[in-house]
Amino acid sequence: MGKYLPVIKTAECGSMTRAAQVLGYTQPSLGYIINNIEDELGVKLFYRDQRGVTLTDAGTTLLEIMRQIEATEDKLREAALASQGALLRVGIVPSVACQWMPAALQSFYEKNPDVTVKMEYTHYYLDGELGVREHNLDCCFFTGKSPVGLEAIPLYEDPYYLVVSKENPLAELDEVSAWEVLGKEKFIPNNESFDTESAIASVYQAFEKDNLVDVRPQENQMTLAMVARNLGITILPELDLLGRTPPQNLRAIPLKEHFTRTVCLLCSRGSERPPLATTFLQVMQKTVEEWREVNLDRAENWKRK
Repeated sequence: MGKYLPVIKTAECGSMTRAAQVLGYTQPSLGYIINNIEDELGVKLFYRDQRGVTLTDAGTTLLEIMRQIEATEDKLREAALASQGALLRVGIVPSVACQWMPAALQSFYEKNPDVTVKMEYTHYYLDGELGVREHNLDCCFFTGKSPVGLEAIPLYEDPYYLVVSKENPLAELDEVSAWEVLGKEKFIPNNESFDTESAIASVYQAFEKDNLVDVRPQENQMTLAMVARNLGITILPELDLLGRTPPQNLRAIPLKEHFTRTVCLLCSRGSERPPLATTFLQVMQKTVEEWREVNLDRAENWKRK
């Protein structure tokens, strides 16, 4: 635990009691640590009263510096672990995290019990690419073609569906064209629709003028809840839908255009790739193959009338 984390958590919680619970300390122990830091710095960091704690002016000024120190120390620890081959940093997206990561991690840890896997959500595909390119990630989940200098290994061809309420007349169709409904229905954006690197970014951009809300990124669970109320329609990939129990009043309709995204694992090329990333890739390929055999029919639950 970093030296200044007790101060940071206490400021975030606004209470010594809550901060002590979060950190696993007793309240007297936490108070003792903070008093020592205040004595060392020669300033008072918190005002204390019956309602909790608030930062002093000096505490407010120093808190941001403490956060920067903690972030730097985290990177130092990560670099040390990575140099020992004891850390794997993976960029993930929610749909993959739900569908594949639990089984993949179980298999990975059977072979590498002493390795720490650090998972970081990448809201946009470009974030993952930059993470791998700048060596902040060892690999990440990605869609599309391999960026220059990196390698995107295909794992799964993921189809998109138009998702509507069963109260919507479109729900009676067995197949629909995205372009045929453009301008005729209110569109509810989702987590992927704001990503300019999305496999169907041009489709999402065409629907943008019909957006019912503008929240970036729009959480998909909220999107589906709004669609269920027949407030509009959305377009989501199959993997994201399979991670959720299909509500009784939603239906996913196959698109005539057969839009798909190729879900890949993005890594450095060949000899530049960390050995643990290669091991993780092999585990993930096997995991996806086994997952596909078990889940072939699950999409039908979303498509049934």
